[in-house]
Amino acid sequence: MKGYISACLVSLASSALAAPWDLPKRSNVRLEARDNTTTVDLGYEVHSATVNETGSYYLFSNVPYAQQPIGDLRFQKPVLPTGTNSTVNDGGSSDIECMQAYPGWVVELQAASYGVDAATMAAILYNSGAQTESCLLLDIYVPETIYELGALAAAPVLVWIHGGGFTYGSKTGSGEIAGLLARSNNTAIIVAINYRLGMFGWLDGSDLTPNLGLYDQRLALEWVGEYISNFGGSADRVTVMGESAGAASILHHITAEGGKEEAPFDQAIVMSPAFQFNINGSYGYDLTMEVATNYTGEDIDSVADLTALTSAQLKYINQAVVYDAFTGLFNYGPVVDGTYVPNHPQVLLLEGKFDDSVNLLLSHTSNESVPFTPTDIATAEDLYELVATEFPEVSNETIEYMLTTVWPDVLDGTYPWTTEFARAVKIGTEIQFACSARFLSVAFDNATYDSIFAYPPGYHAQDVPYVFFNGDTSSLDDGLPVNPTIAHAIQDHIMTFTLTGDPNYLGEAVTWPLYGSSAQTLEYTYAGQVIVTDDLKNDRCTWIQQAMADGTLMGKNTCDDKHTHGNHGKPGSKGGKGGHSASKDSKFKVDVKATAKVILPGREQRHQY
Repeated sequence: MKGYISACLVSLASSALAAPWDLPKRSNVRLEARDNTTTVDLGYEVHSATVNETGSYYLFSNVPYAQQPIGDLRFQKPVLPTGTNSTVNDGGSSDIECMQAYPGWVVELQAASYGVDAATMAAILYNSGAQTESCLLLDIYVPETIYELGALAAAPVLVWIHGGGFTYGSKTGSGEIAGLLARSNNTAIIVAINYRLGMFGWLDGSDLTPNLGLYDQRLALEWVGEYISNFGGSADRVTVMGESAGAASILHHITAEGGKEEAPFDQAIVMSPAFQFNINGSYGYDLTMEVATNYTGEDIDSVADLTALTSAQLKYINQAVVYDAFTGLFNYGPVVDGTYVPNHPQVLLLEGKFDDSVNLLLSHTSNESVPFTPTDIATAEDLYELVATEFPEVSNETIEYMLTTVWPDVLDGTYPWTTEFARAVKIGTEIQFACSARFLSVAFDNATYDSIFAYPPGYHAQDVPYVFFNGDTSSLDDGLPVNPTIAHAIQDHIMTFTLTGDPNYLGEAVTWPLYGSSAQTLEYTYAGQVIVTDDLKNDRCTWIQQAMADGTLMGKNTCDDKHTHGNHGKPGSKGGKGGHSASKDSKFKVDVKATAKVILPGREQRHQY
């Protein structure tokens, strides 16, 4: 298969170079190679690249796309770099990531995956030396042939936005970029970005701008538009790709300001967009201030107070707030802010308030919500308490309707669930992940390319190792080797779409049709690739979107003090299963000053939730 696609892409690339593409404006930037060191002068900094001889590409690492958000720039919208620094910056020898925070349930999953205890895993995750507030950086992977042609190459660009529940992850944490470059026959540039996470990027309050992480991403994409020609890329051929939190972010950019703001990309690959519809901005803000007050012993009740704390103090506070999140939740994330996010993307899509010029490739997995669903859901009462906890602003009447009419308690095989746990998984999969792909398809007149990753077991993020497969058949996917045939098919679809706007390539197993009115979808299975009718074309997805629009599912867009996260529950109950509070009784006991003594093999985060 590789031979077919390579020949096809070489032909496509030749056509692209000959096509009358409008070259973007170039700033006064000079590319040069000195003593085998390739440098790019961006005006504000000079960056050199390392050369990957095996993959025949240059890597410009840790390039700042903004001034670093420290000091007076903490909890502020990102601003472009200024000044002039002629000292050559090689990006350093290690990755740099934004401040990380992991819910306890994620720590436990990671510990089980690596066969260590939770305390050991927590120490490793929380004490990574790569974490810093000075993290608004990106990496640029440039094939040698494209770099040598410079702006004349006008090469397509693929920008990766990582997942991680908006609280953890990094530009290099998802896997190796080299595999994708190789499958494109080195005919595209790939960029991977960092953005602020947890409290640093998603704190919501009246004394700061919410959704700072979205502004980080947008500035990074605008940076690509301004500077990528200096590396041989075209600002007019930008595809953004994201998974989970990264994919949800893409929906926010497509619906930015209710469609009044043009998306800073031409195409998008949206993988399992993940939403926490119960994010309560006032709860997160109040909890953050409470934890900060308890930890520092000072009266912390404003962003100004937080800004005055040390980086180490903020790191601990961020981690503590996230650690005690209920299973499947993270306690921070995008919120409706009335400006960049005037409403939930699903509602804006229904109302036609979005940039409809974007070309889309969409995907989700078959059993998204399994890792996010408590394993002790065994009865209808258990499920009621779970739904009440995860949707604390939804009325008891609506919950009753959801569990009797939308996802009825019928376990005889009439519906795609035969246990209460499976019903819980289906609810979580459809509300928090999969139906958003359906909403996009319908909003874009069904002119999208849709797929389902159903290779067993089909859990959320299981497709990420396939996207970043680099030929190592020992790569693990939930403990199992990655199937190279499926991995190469996924990579070929991604890169062909990036190059041409159509994922179909010469010699592929099946032709991937547009979604269309019949909801045709490509499914990756154990047996190979097949075309199926999308099972999201159902009344449940229709109800979800309408219930979001009329407020039935979402409650209010802003929350008042009478709502308490994790303590809704069925009348007479003590609250939802597993609800926590990260205040005085927090379970977060990790010593942030400790040094991890255990080094785990392949520490990149396979679970980019």
